[in-house]
Amino acid sequence: MGSKPSEPVVHIADRMPPITSPLEARLAHDYGAIFITTATPPPYIVFPDEQQVVEFQSGLNVSRRTFGEYEIELQSVAIEALAAAAEEASRRGSSISARAADAGRRSYQDTVSLWLRNVERGLDHWVAAGSINNDNSERIRRLPLAEQVSEILKIEEARQLYFGTYFDRSILSSVAAPGSSQHLSMLAFDVSEYQDDIVERVLSEHGWHRTVPGDLPHFTYLGCTEAVLPCRGLKQGVLNHDGLLYGFWVPDLGGT
Repeated sequence: MGSKPSEPVVHIADRMPPITSPLEARLAHDYGAIFITTATPPPYIVFPDEQQVVEFQSGLNVSRRTFGEYEIELQSVAIEALAAAAEEASRRGSSISARAADAGRRSYQDTVSLWLRNVERGLDHWVAAGSINNDNSERIRRLPLAEQVSEILKIEEARQLYFGTYFDRSILSSVAAPGSSQHLSMLAFDVSEYQDDIVERVLSEHGWHRTVPGDLPHFTYLGCTEAVLPCRGLKQGVLNHDGLLYGFWVPDLGGT
């Protein structure tokens, strides 16, 4: 699956849509690695609405396969690579299975629902802790989505009041902002066996890599091996989780 000498190098700077706001810059950093994929990348950093997602997904070549208990849908080239990785993992004594029914394709509304779930839980938590008052909590709940995303990220950065699942990391380590999830492009897969070193190696060999800081089960189909990722404009970060180190790849956007 490595890059052939005759292949043109796909660089992130040539594929990523223009960044037009600080919010897009943040989301491009956390989710933008997808733009180097050898499959079909999304046309936006953030899909603006459900209709744009439906139009994009309806134009893709997609396939379904079952991994573990769940049937998932992905772009065909991605699911074929995932199936090959699963077969290789099996030969090495491991397995690759879907973490949940929504481990593959998601709709725009799915991303909205997941986002609001974490926002509601986070607001309830920080109100109970006395860190956010009721009036401010209700104001945040009523904000339009784009404004709410900016507000939540601002609170996390300025006050270290996090909305991730365990309230110790950014909300973006648990759920994507509405419209920005790599699952919308049908190139993301959440794997149950994410702590298995064999699974991580096999997925990487077949073009699947961690690309979202802090989201350990989440792998993205980039279609190339790890060795070529730096020359395509990605840099590797490392997360220490329970004493174990996990690598992930994000765009090298310099000072953005």
